[in-house]
Amino acid sequence: MQALADILRFATLGCLALFIPLLLRSNDRREQVYTASMLSFTIICYLLVDWPPLQGNRGFFILLPFAFSMPFVFWLSSRALFDDHFRIKGWMGASILGYVALQTALFFLQQSGKAPASGLTYHALSLLMVALAIVEAGRNRAADLIVSRQRFRNLFIILTALLIGLTVLTRMSFPVGETPLWIELLHLAFIAGLTFYFAVRLLAFQPGFLAPKETPDQPSPKPEIDRRLVDQLLQLMEAEKYYRTEGLTIRQLAEKMEVKEYKLRQTINQHLGFRNFNDFLNSYRIQEACALLTDPGRREFTVLEIAYEMGYLSLAPFNKAFRENTGMTPTEYRKKNS
Repeated sequence: MQALADILRFATLGCLALFIPLLLRSNDRREQVYTASMLSFTIICYLLVDWPPLQGNRGFFILLPFAFSMPFVFWLSSRALFDDHFRIKGWMGASILGYVALQTALFFLQQSGKAPASGLTYHALSLLMVALAIVEAGRNRAADLIVSRQRFRNLFIILTALLIGLTVLTRMSFPVGETPLWIELLHLAFIAGLTFYFAVRLLAFQPGFLAPKETPDQPSPKPEIDRRLVDQLLQLMEAEKYYRTEGLTIRQLAEKMEVKEYKLRQTINQHLGFRNFNDFLNSYRIQEACALLTDPGRREFTVLEIAYEMGYLSLAPFNKAFRENTGMTPTEYRKKNS
């Protein structure tokens, strides 16, 4: 069984080592590439640190901080994958360093036996980061217009929860180095399976991922446009300003248009170029909000009143969407253009 465990461990390590350069040569969003590469590297470190022959050696202590950073990097990679507006910022690097320093201190306190509760705190922090990653995968799921990514969210949540549950229960139930071999084997098999699955699934998100894209002689045809549906949608948005409906969802819009929700998603994504339903709504809402903010006749209207008029339920999402579309807050925009 030990030989089988080593085979699974090093097969996973080989897959991850191959996955990183494939990621780095892709044309995907840089945030997704960097965070997925970092996550693959931290998993490599985790698998090596967990390998009995390496424990206690110099290499063990070199790799240990990178292994500790895995839950935090997992959260970042989840954000990069499911949030189209995610950007890597300076505070994230400082947060990783602080998280690793704290986890390292808790680990050595637990090893010394002077603070038994430090082990629980260590696992609680790891679970917190994983929980945040799962929340990120579920957040705005209904607004996601990319069907393959929307389905992937469900698998991501379920499989991640199972893996982390198995890992934490194993670590909390048995002292370090005393985990039964069959549990360790199950753990490695789960990690290996997920690694291979996610590698194939992520690489399948973008055509031409594994090789440079070739320019075809003829452009690939798009799915046939339902012109009636597009015209009906534009009529609702541009003429009737239906985007002003408070808390409008794609399901409500599909019911209003009396069409299948999946067909409306496909139309907005493939023919209008939007990856997220909220971005589609904001393209109309923010454009009109800019006009209202600079309208002399609306000078007495507050930013909050304009946000409500555009269909936002509160000021925070309006401010966030406005900044993402214009690079400034509504108040700054009004002052600059008044």
